[in-house]
Amino acid sequence: MQAPWHEGDVSSTTCTACGKQVHARFEARDIRMTRSAITYSNILVGVCSECDSMISLPRQSIAQIRELSVWK
Repeated sequence: MQAPWHEGDVSSTTCTACGKQVHARFEARDIRMTRSAITYSNILVGVCSECDSMISLPRQSIAQIRELSVWK
């Protein structure tokens, strides 16, 4: 499977945190899933260009998290 999103790519979307129409840039971050004590390192996420909050999780990152969950 070829990854459709890469670090540095940009897309337009509405931010769920600030409510503005923004450009989301994709970057690798450490994330912690809701209701979990597990932190996943170096996961590609979409980040709001206005408020710097995580606003999307590409499909390829979900597959990566599932794979890492087996080992945690």
